[in-house]
Amino acid sequence: MSSIQFVDNIFSPEHDHLAQIYKPWGRVLLVTDAIVNSFYASAWKAYFKHHNILLTTFVMAGGEKNKTMKTMLSIVDAMNSFGLVRKEPVLVVGGGLCTDVTGYACASYRRTSNFIRVPTTLIGLIDASVSIKVGINHGNLKNRLGAYHAPMVTFLDFNMLKTLPEGQVRNGFAELMKISSCADKRIWDLLVSHGEELINTRFGRLPGSDPDLKKIADEICWRGN
Repeated sequence: MSSIQFVDNIFSPEHDHLAQIYKPWGRVLLVTDAIVNSFYASAWKAYFKHHNILLTTFVMAGGEKNKTMKTMLSIVDAMNSFGLVRKEPVLVVGGGLCTDVTGYACASYRRTSNFIRVPTTLIGLIDASVSIKVGINHGNLKNRLGAYHAPMVTFLDFNMLKTLPEGQVRNGFAELMKISSCADKRIWDLLVSHGEELINTRFGRLPGSDPDLKKIADEICWRGN
């Protein structure tokens, strides 16, 4: 059964959430994109080294133009080269596009393979994080090929927002406004009252942010899921 867990600083060595999953295997195949890799590669390398888990990283092509069968098959090839066995979960760390394409590769590989999801964008954290839809574009049609395939676990680490460009935060903020307008008046009111502060501080995650603002951001994030 798929589950969602909130964990700040998922790649801090003192957190063993991922280690508990991958220690029985002694290794992990991590799929990400170039931008996320540039921010977090050193953190996850140190994390898995600390826990004596052999790490293999596959960096997929990013951007909407690469949400394609070619990219999906490149991930399948990486699984093959890794020698992924049945029930062994792939770890995908990235935005919605990365998790969509990798999730579809996992849905297809050996008639479904497990995966663990760590979204890194605000939209991914509050929208794609709870979705079980995975897929790719085809023939200039968005999400034309896909499947319903839930991850084993989705880890939500809102500290990932510290490295997110303002435009990406605003995109996710708009999605939150849309969801809350018809589902949660409390979130709507908080977004209206603290909108610019939340965006400018990356939801209270940047150094020097008001602790009270972080509490408000946490409430929004928790209720948003």
